[in-house]
Amino acid sequence: MNEEFEIAKKKKKALDNLLSTSRISQPTYDAFSKEIDEAITDIERQQQALHEKMATKTEELEGQIRTLEMLLANFEIQHVTGEVDEEVYQHQVDLLSLGLENSRNELDTVKEAISQLSSGNITLEQEIRIEPPEPVQISKTEVEIVETPVSNVKEKLLEPPIEPIEAHTEESQPAEAQIEDEEKHET
Repeated sequence: MNEEFEIAKKKKKALDNLLSTSRISQPTYDAFSKEIDEAITDIERQQQALHEKMATKTEELEGQIRTLEMLLANFEIQHVTGEVDEEVYQHQVDLLSLGLENSRNELDTVKEAISQLSSGNITLEQEIRIEPPEPVQISKTEVEIVETPVSNVKEKLLEPPIEPIEAHTEESQPAEAQIEDEEKHET
């Protein structure tokens, strides 16, 4: 992109030179100038979008590094306290260390690319490769499931009061009430 940007600037300078030496007319200059300006604007827009993507990637990698460091610290603490045996500890620490190294290398590469993009030093000959780190496999640790007896749960739950609802209509009255009503009507 920076090379395209430099070429566009050179074209603009050459065009300005042609106009100033009266080798081309103003309408011709305006037509070419508009085209070059659009190309420059497009390149700047692409550079900005790339810069934003790289900034987002930087944030993601920094978060990933923090997470891996926390996992590593957790395993170190569990190892020191005897919660994790040596074999599991060594395997997990090796995997986490590899993941950290890859993430840090990728972060350095992205930061360098951002720096080059900002300073305008990227050329087509330079190839910046941003490769994801090798996948880190972390085995599941044991999870202790504590079951609470149902009797304890029931004691903690409040039951809503249940009040009977009585609806009395001619059709839904209890049989005794209907008989009484019929007797009243007969007398």
